Amino acid sequence: MTDLYRVAPDDFKILNRAQGGDGRTVVGRAVPYNVDQVITRNLTERFEFGAFANQLRAGHRIPFTRDHMALGGSVIGRTIRLEDREDGLYGEWRVSRTVLGDETLALLEDGALDQLSIGFRDLAPNPPRNGVTVRSRAHLIEVSVVLNGAYGENAAVESVRAVAPETPNLAAARNVLGSLPELPSW
Repeated sequence: MTDLYRVAPDDFKILNRAQGGDGRTVVGRAVPYNVDQVITRNLTERFEFGAFANQLRAGHRIPFTRDHMALGGSVIGRTIRLEDREDGLYGEWRVSRTVLGDETLALLEDGALDQLSIGFRDLAPNPPRNGVTVRSRAHLIEVSVVLNGAYGENAAVESVRAVAPETPNLAAARNVLGSLPELPSW
């Protein structure tokens, strides 16, 4: 199964003590619901309300990262809470006291980084309807702070951020084939 990545454009903030946080809690919308978003020339998708409903009580299992792990990112914290609202999946994330966590908070506060992205697996793939791929059930892999992405400012992106499905033993098979002697041509 392929892991996919999407970005929500807005609606996040860092909570200070007066807001019930400690300056290390990021709050925001991870993905909008019922928005047709052009991802590539060949893919327009929409997440339906409740697509992540099975994970709302187990949000603490979902890492908070700076960029996507499969694309070279690192864990900077953890999910504290997830909540379905009519317009999207919202959450709260705790940023750990690490060099990268502190740097990410500074970039968020300065507005240099301002987007949240999700890594997910589509659990109910369906063929596109009227040119739109509808995501009705998905498994959230991670929520990431990123520079740019699919839902960032509702702009189209050049490619889908996807990790190619792993093929067991592919590297080993290539090594074996590469080490075989060349047969003479007759």
